[in-house]
Amino acid sequence: MSMIKRIPEGLGLIAALVLAGACDTLKIDNPNAPDSPRALSDPSTVQSIAVGAMRTWYLTTQGDLGADAYPALTMVVMARSHVAAWNNYNIRFYTGCTTTPWDVYTAATNGTCGTEQLGATYPRIEWQNDPASAQRTQIEPLWYGYYSALSSANDVLKAIRQKGLVITDGETTKMVETMATLVQALSLSGIALNYDQGFIVTDSTPVDANGSPIVAFKTSTVLRDTALAKFDAVVTLAGTSFSVPGDFFGSPAQSYTNKHVAQIANTMAARTLAYFPRNATQNAAVDWARVAVYASKGISSGTAFDLMFHDDACASWCDWLKVWSNDMTTMRIHSRVAHLLDPVNQPDPWNIAFSNQPNSPDKRLGDGTYRGDSAYAKLISAKQDKTGAGGYDYVFSTDQEPQNKSRGAWHQSAVGQVRYDSLATCGDNPQGEGTGSGDAPAVLAAENDLIWAEALIRQTAGDLTLAATLINHTRVGPDLLGRPRGGASPTKPSFLPASAADGQAGLLQKLQYEQDVELPGSNPAPFYNQRRIDKLEPLTPREMPVPAKELGVLKLSLYTCGGAAHPDGSCDVHPAPSPIVAALVTNAPQVWASLERQSRDRAQLNTMLGRRR
Repeated sequence: MSMIKRIPEGLGLIAALVLAGACDTLKIDNPNAPDSPRALSDPSTVQSIAVGAMRTWYLTTQGDLGADAYPALTMVVMARSHVAAWNNYNIRFYTGCTTTPWDVYTAATNGTCGTEQLGATYPRIEWQNDPASAQRTQIEPLWYGYYSALSSANDVLKAIRQKGLVITDGETTKMVETMATLVQALSLSGIALNYDQGFIVTDSTPVDANGSPIVAFKTSTVLRDTALAKFDAVVTLAGTSFSVPGDFFGSPAQSYTNKHVAQIANTMAARTLAYFPRNATQNAAVDWARVAVYASKGISSGTAFDLMFHDDACASWCDWLKVWSNDMTTMRIHSRVAHLLDPVNQPDPWNIAFSNQPNSPDKRLGDGTYRGDSAYAKLISAKQDKTGAGGYDYVFSTDQEPQNKSRGAWHQSAVGQVRYDSLATCGDNPQGEGTGSGDAPAVLAAENDLIWAEALIRQTAGDLTLAATLINHTRVGPDLLGRPRGGASPTKPSFLPASAADGQAGLLQKLQYEQDVELPGSNPAPFYNQRRIDKLEPLTPREMPVPAKELGVLKLSLYTCGGAAHPDGSCDVHPAPSPIVAALVTNAPQVWASLERQSRDRAQLNTMLGRRR
């Protein structure tokens, strides 16, 4: 399998030296951070900066070229969506278990930890937001990545709106302006979804004499509302006809027009509102009618499409979430999700004594055999599908406990995700179908359908019949893009029965099943979905604090979220600072460039040294 996924334990000193060297200075060339007014007066350069801004947002959300600081892999394990026990991404450190009864887990199951004795148990823990902690790194990439993308988008918009720059012609100028505004909205949404507070810096933010923005911390709610206003602005700008070059999305097979961009903005606005709550109380207070309006105009409306980006074998565009989560030698699907798919044969919490070959009514798992080639089936110790009963998305492996057995039974699973395994490569090639490059969905049309359905279900007088129809696009299938799903088979009748409009409670249960089964691997949605219904285990942080690196430069006290002091996952109370000049926000592109360089150095080390920690 891929060499760039592994950092051996015995090479910590070498890795540390590489990382220390990478962090020695922030004076790094970065094409997304123009350092002269002349660059912002050149039309082709400005368009390239806009493309770079979108690429930075994508890498921040989906993987940062495989950097070991990338937090989404940690977050999906926190959400008990996928499972792993590696020290990479500090997954093992942040994903302990709960020995006491919680949710559906009892004293008889030893809580979520399970009764099989595979190493000592340990609890969830707070974010280690301390410059001296090696585990602080998961808090940094989203902050600096999103603010780097935002900085580049702001530069583009200043050139167009303040300097009057024309890029080729009026249509192209409007396209670039719209795409830069979309990056603004996406970046602010990313900060709002993940952090308890942040800065709002746009092309119209006042600056001081040195050109640094004069801003103050704003709450995540204010960040959310600002992002929504930006998404609304994108929809307005997209009223002008234009085509978007594929460069903005890594050149996917899908081509985008102004109408597609408006749909994307509506879906991302719906996600921002729906995924924002940190707990069930906040979730109940969401303006679900507004969510429904956004989703009804999103990427599953009209001619549906997935939001696709083209991965180029991780040379410049890389969905690292899929690279790891769909490699069954690296991660598995959590026993919680496997149990949903097959309650009879897949135990939760994990216990190998009760794990058997699946017989799921959901064709996304089916009998757990592998539909791909025999070589990869052998590698993952799976039976090759001979009868057409194999799963579309998930596979059962007879190598049922692949994780380090000293790290806890709750990190084991016999079922893995293979929906995107032709992309889970960057060097390896499990299906023999490509070289790790290809189009990868960052947001599925089905995700918009499920948000739309939930918005209808949670309203007092929502359209439950339409909600059931939206759920059945994947529960039964085929989905809106013609792919067989849960109950659909080209040769057999439905196995998973269609949902009827059987009341809010029944529909909500089916909806959440679809969220758990259909969305893993596409993006970090499982974390947000579990967070907002109080299904993150006790002590799990539900949001991130401002990184210690930023707080130190601003001479503000450190604080954190989650852990024993805040079992509900909330953050420390901390004083709100006066308006300040956000120096590190200005320098976010340089910090991001440093993180990218670290990831490339790390990838080179892993290629030479070759195994996971």
